[in-house]
Amino acid sequence: MTAAHFRNVDLEIESKHDVAVLEAELGKNMCVLFGDQASPGCFLLCLEILPEYGNPDDTICALCSILERLSPMAKRAWRSADKKEFDIGYDAVPSKKIASHFSLRTDTLKRISNLGATLGVTFYYFPKDERNTQAKPPRPKEKRK
Repeated sequence: MTAAHFRNVDLEIESKHDVAVLEAELGKNMCVLFGDQASPGCFLLCLEILPEYGNPDDTICALCSILERLSPMAKRAWRSADKKEFDIGYDAVPSKKIASHFSLRTDTLKRISNLGATLGVTFYYFPKDERNTQAKPPRPKEKRK
């Protein structure tokens, strides 16, 4: 049996307004997964931080540090966005014998809230025969600074 393990945290931003200013500024410190108009009147920006961290707390805090230093113009774009979500991703193996659990530190949750963002969790399930070829291996845990 294999338990769920941390994969990453995506930052997902949806807005009725163009998010190019956010993409330009955040793209300096993050990997842009998608940045474009998703549909008429809906702009979508999805990012991931590099380097990767070994747990959601450290990853989210690194993302928050970048967001807390946005320029005034980018802060306006951030505040006007309709959706700002930190989406924690886990690889999981479906089994009735495995329960998955994680928690976040209080200070991490406060930072998310202070930024006006929400928290999402995505579990990626892979069939048993595809698990070894598609799932990322667990990352070593990094020490907090």
